[in-house]
Amino acid sequence: MSLIFGGDRVPDAIKALEGELAGGPAAELPPPLDMLARLAGEREARVLAGHLEAPEQELLAALPDAAAIVGRNGKVRLANPLFDALSPSGRAAGMTTLEVTRNAELAEAVKRALEGSTRQLELPLQRRIYLAQISPLLRGEVLALLRDQTELKRAELARRDFVASASHELRTPIAAISGAAETLLAGAMSDPAQARIFIDVVARHADRLARLTRDLLDLSRIESGQWSLELGPVEVAPIARTVIDLLSEAARDKKMSLRLDVAPDIAVMADARALEQVLVNLLDNAVKYTSARGAATIAAQAEDGWVTISVTDSGMGIERHHLARLFERFYRVDAGRSRDAGGTGLGLAIVKHLVQAQGGEVGVESGAEGSRFWVRLPRPS
Repeated sequence: MSLIFGGDRVPDAIKALEGELAGGPAAELPPPLDMLARLAGEREARVLAGHLEAPEQELLAALPDAAAIVGRNGKVRLANPLFDALSPSGRAAGMTTLEVTRNAELAEAVKRALEGSTRQLELPLQRRIYLAQISPLLRGEVLALLRDQTELKRAELARRDFVASASHELRTPIAAISGAAETLLAGAMSDPAQARIFIDVVARHADRLARLTRDLLDLSRIESGQWSLELGPVEVAPIARTVIDLLSEAARDKKMSLRLDVAPDIAVMADARALEQVLVNLLDNAVKYTSARGAATIAAQAEDGWVTISVTDSGMGIERHHLARLFERFYRVDAGRSRDAGGTGLGLAIVKHLVQAQGGEVGVESGAEGSRFWVRLPRPS
């Protein structure tokens, strides 16, 4: 629509408006001028709204959590990128929180907040867990803050599992030592043969407690960064030979053969003490869980800037569904067999953490003919 102003209509309208503002009668504006005034007013309101949204948008973008301002109509007016990421379309503005998150509980909390009630709730969204804080604002709008709690919840669960597992592992040797001591005090000491049996029980389970305590302390030091690593070029063959010598007596008791297949020139970027601990744990497991007259081999192969060190045994193998969890703390394929062999359930967890601390990775392959645990570490540049 064109606005045409002719004659003296504009000056007359201006004088009429000045008179109205000075206290005179209401000014009557020609229709084109009345429309122009209305459009100018709308433009000014939009500009003002833009000036208000700019600092709000900047504040939302600076927040570390998913955040949005929900208008009185129940639709998102502003949102930061983290909140936008919750929307199927990648943009939350103009949508209700139900459309954005598909969560009726959050939508109800926003509705209550629009009525003036602050709400806090825990929500599962897109396979993650959020702590939502929904707060009314002065203009009748609502601020929705969603803090991702997924990793915190996982850490809490891991701590609970660790405490429960450690308590269970400690309970058995403590009960055995306590029972043996009570039996000795009740009169078994007067029978040398019986006394010998119960003293052996005390010694065996005290040794198990000592190993468990040592492994717990080692794992705690590694995870907390207190196990200081000095990375440098380390030749694999001498360390592997030392590890075989350490476990040769245990292997002889089972008539097992231990083999070394590492070229003398292969080296890795590692901490020598940590690498030795890794190989001791892996070869010790191979000796414990391989039947008599079996074999275990430490081998190494260099390729594309990495060295893969493996410990292979001729044991019975490990079922496929166990493999993904073998490096978890206290996870055992056969709990009874592991305890009888003297395992603490922490050896492979220590291996994983030590290797990762040196910038490497670990893995396992297993079948009917045995298992192969491998460690991959970078070669010296």
